[in-house]
Order: sequence, then C-alpha cells, then structure tokens
Amino acid sequence: MTTERQKAANQANALHSTGPKTQSGKAVVRLNALRHGVLARDVVLPGEDATVFQDLLNQVHAEFSLVGPIEELLVDRLVKLMWRLCRLGRVETALFDWRVRDLKVRQLAAEVSSYVAPVFSDSPDTYITDQTAQTEAQEALVRARQERDGDDVFLGRALDADAKEADALSKLSRYEKSLERSLFRTLEELRRLQDRRSRPAPPILDATALVGGDTE
Repeated sequence: MTTERQKAANQANALHSTGPKTQSGKAVVRLNALRHGVLARDVVLPGEDATVFQDLLNQVHAEFSLVGPIEELLVDRLVKLMWRLCRLGRVETALFDWRVRDLKVRQLAAEVSSYVAPVFSDSPDTYITDQTAQTEAQEALVRARQERDGDDVFLGRALDADAKEADALSKLSRYEKSLERSLFRTLEELRRLQDRRSRPAPPILDATALVGGDTE
C-alpha cells in the first residue's frame, strides 16, 4: 500500500519530470504507451503483474538500443517468449502443488469413510464407529478441498485439464523446449541484424583506379 510519504515523493518527482514538450515528442510517448499496453494485454494473464512485464520490456528494449520497426518487433517477441518461459516455472510449481493437495484430499476422504461401517454385513444401513475422529477427519477434508481448489493453483489445474492421459508434465516439457527454441532463434536473428547494421559499409572503389588510371 502506498503511504502518504510515498505519495508526496511521487508528486514531487512528477514536477521535475515534465516529459516531452514538442507535439511530435508527445505523439511518440502516446504511441509507445499504446503499443506497450497492447503488448501486455496480449501476454499477461489475469492474476499476473503487468507492471513486472512492463519493467522487463523496458529493460530489454534499453539493452539492445533498437533501430527500426523490425528490431522492435523482434525484441517484443523476445520479451513475450521470456515471459511465457517464466510462467512455465510457475505452472510446474502449481501443478505439483495441486497434485499433492489432491492426494491429501483422497487420503482424508478414505479416512472419513473408514469410520463408517455397515450395521450388518448385508445391510445398507451404516453407523459411525468413532464419531469424534470422523468429525475431525471430515472437517480436515473440507479444509483440504478448499486449499486444493484455491486460486493459487489454477495454472497447474489448467495445464492438467488440457493434457490427455495424465500427460501434463510431458506436455509442459515439450512446450518449454519449443519456447526455448523460438527464443534463441529470435535472439540470433536480432543480433544478426544489429551486427550487420553496426559493420562499416565497404569503401566505394574508384573504377579508374582498377584499370590503372584515366581512360581516354
């Protein structure tokens, strides 16, 4: 939460940062904000921090000193790939977390059932063998289900629901390798363009010099 002191400091800093003064400069700032905002909406999921994504975008843009729309396009793609790779780490954690919680639910459900016994071997009627223990286990089961179905494991559950035949981890690994290949290809192409741009142009040769002097 922002404190009153932080608010005052931010307001003071804003007075010193007046931004671009020319119409063209203001237009560029507006377009940058629009472009970056659209980029964030394309890749940042609900629950993820768009500010963190924007910081990453700014850092990568600053690192490469971009010239031209093609280099900007490649860096935007690079940042998207980096963001998705970071997300996969969270997905893996959430998937294991959800599976551990689901195992806990199954264990507690079995414990609750263990306190229920039939009145007679062939009777559909049942009774509780230990009411206190069964009540405690039932309460623990309710809590475990709430934890298993919490928002913090939605990413893992989403991957598990999308995978077929318990193939979630294999799918996660394939997706990660695909993103890594795309990232390295994009980075290689960006560096190739920048290297070509930074190399000095070859000297223009004098045609007369090639033939040993002026021709009549």
